[in-house]
Amino acid sequence: MKRFLLVTMVLLTGAVSASVNAFSKDTTTVVKGFDRGIGRPNSVFIPKGTVGAGVSLAYNDYSIGNLVDDSGYSMLFSLIQNLHGNMMSFNISPFASYFIANNLSVGARFDYGRSVLGLDNVDLALMDDMSFSLQGFHYFKQSYTGSVTLRTYIPFANSKRFAMFTEVRATGGYGQSKTYKLVEGEKVGTYQDIYNAELGLVPGIMAFLTNEVAFEVSVGLLGFNYQKVAQATNQVELSQMERSGINFRVNLLSIGFGLSFYIPTGDQYLRKAREEKK
Repeated sequence: MKRFLLVTMVLLTGAVSASVNAFSKDTTTVVKGFDRGIGRPNSVFIPKGTVGAGVSLAYNDYSIGNLVDDSGYSMLFSLIQNLHGNMMSFNISPFASYFIANNLSVGARFDYGRSVLGLDNVDLALMDDMSFSLQGFHYFKQSYTGSVTLRTYIPFANSKRFAMFTEVRATGGYGQSKTYKLVEGEKVGTYQDIYNAELGLVPGIMAFLTNEVAFEVSVGLLGFNYQKVAQATNQVELSQMERSGINFRVNLLSIGFGLSFYIPTGDQYLRKAREEKK
């Protein structure tokens, strides 16, 4: 009887050991991480060797309270009253790029911006007993900016028409501005020289309207910026300001709309010519 119990215990111990070993083998299976495939699209949205060029434009013009016998425009819950003036802003941004790999391009862009504001009269009423008036105020600014860009495209569901893109911009620029008012026929005001540098991230979406023409929308999202302003007031008083910072937010003022052209070159151009002949 004892021998039978001993044999039974040995068999049970062996079975348990085999089960534990089998379970251990199953649990030591190597599990690979989930790969979303970002950066490795199967679809070629824009092929290597393509040359791209385009331009984006923006223009705004406002004429406020300038009718005959106009009592003046009011806004912001009547905080601003008796407003008479004009405002104009203009921006043009030509750009060019070359695709060093499929869906990856390097390029350059140039931005010119101009803003003009003239206020014949404006009354600010902050409270019943706190208000002031501004007359004959003028503001002018123009800026020149150059950028080096690196852009990558990710097609939507391997589409050849729609894609999102992310562009990295290294930017440097120079601008001038002046604010002045007329006092007894003479200009009294401040002149500024503005220097700025920025490293920014600009995402956007793009859609091909034809085989070579595309429409795109972009918006500034992240930027490391530095700005230096040197100003002179009445050509006598001098001052200087430096500012640096990081912005991580959607900048609605930097929304850009552009029209671009993509021209195949090299092997892509020869392949297209052969297809057209067929």
